[in-house]
Amino acid sequence: MEKWDFDGWAESYDEDVTKEDWIHRDYWKVLKLVAGQAEGAVVDIGCGTGSILRFLRSENYVGVEPSEGMRKKFQEKHGFEPLDGHFLSVPIPPESADTVITTYAFHHVPDEEKEDAIKEMLRILKPGGRIVIADVMFESEEEKMRIGEEDGLKEEIEDEYFATVDMLRKICTKLGLECRFERVNRYVWIVKIRKVLTSDRKD
Repeated sequence: MEKWDFDGWAESYDEDVTKEDWIHRDYWKVLKLVAGQAEGAVVDIGCGTGSILRFLRSENYVGVEPSEGMRKKFQEKHGFEPLDGHFLSVPIPPESADTVITTYAFHHVPDEEKEDAIKEMLRILKPGGRIVIADVMFESEEEKMRIGEEDGLKEEIEDEYFATVDMLRKICTKLGLECRFERVNRYVWIVKIRKVLTSDRKD
């Protein structure tokens, strides 16, 4: 949290993310695609100022955000405040959400904690529910380094914890999850994860 100063960023966040820099390229398109995958009771982890509510009904939505500044900005925009929590501690009872979403936030979770973050999302997910993660990520560590070099972004990429498709596939396999990956542009992917139910298994 201190590394990125989200409280200080809250005032300019909405303007900054729509400047179409490399991280936020196709920003509104990505949010709309994620919202299109969200059904039923939706929990949004790392919700920031709640931009995705442009595409979602607020009565079915719960935001979770660790930054006090972001929560205050969210409340100013939408008239209610998200919960104080983060990827490793979501203040919501088990099996409460039909869909857990997160956009442009998962790269703040250190690689060694990503599996625990997914487990926490699973904890609050109802049977048959889904997790939808949209963020900058890369197919492999090799692609991450190559794109960093080619695009002059090596320092910026190394300063964050961007996931790879390889990493997330391994985590999902270990946890018995089905995962599907959709590449939106050179940097941003959407990952759809769900539990494999007993009724889905083939003998």
